[in-house]
Amino acid sequence: MSTDEILGIDIHDAIMGLKRAIENDRLKINSLLTIRALEKVSFGADGRIDPSTVGPEVRASARAYIGAHPDDWATR
Repeated sequence: MSTDEILGIDIHDAIMGLKRAIENDRLKINSLLTIRALEKVSFGADGRIDPSTVGPEVRASARAYIGAHPDDWATR
């Protein structure tokens, strides 16, 4: 699956917001499977998240976080 959106949000913005929430201790990921999947997320030649590298574990985490914190994911 390599769609460019998660819950209608650009995948780059959603994943960068997810990573920022983790870095700022607003979100704690305990699943080793999800942590490993996050480590596999990479950027494309355009400098944006490559959707084909975003696995289902990361997509599920992003959906859950966006659903719980709809204003917290946006990049700035």
